[in-house]
Amino acid sequence: MTSTGSEADLKAKLRELIIDEQELTAALIDRVKGFIRLTRDGKVVFLVPLEKLPIWARVLLYLAGKRLAKEAGLIENDVATIEEISSAIGADYFSTAGRLKELKDQQLVQTVERGGYIVQLARLHEILDKVEKALGSRTEG
Repeated sequence: MTSTGSEADLKAKLRELIIDEQELTAALIDRVKGFIRLTRDGKVVFLVPLEKLPIWARVLLYLAGKRLAKEAGLIENDVATIEEISSAIGADYFSTAGRLKELKDQQLVQTVERGGYIVQLARLHEILDKVEKALGSRTEG
């Protein structure tokens, strides 16, 4: 009987490790709002001039925006191709592909199908920290 109780306790404790991407905090969303917004049809709009952001930061913010648009029910699919990303962020294909490989190696983005990328939303806090550091100042929020 004790082992069953302790197994149940252990399973309950292990469930605490599971990241629930639905649980975005208001503070995290406020931080995102300092960089991007979403249109009603799920398009990502940059608030920071693109030339002030390194390509890797543009990629992360764009993919984060796509993921948040999906979470908000504005779009059905948050997977983006290199062509889509490079067009949206104003960077050439090869620069975008290079940054995506680096971000994938850092496990900030994930390949979900050949040529399709998504952001690791569970690491959004870290992503925003990196972007803020790249801009040289932290946004309030």
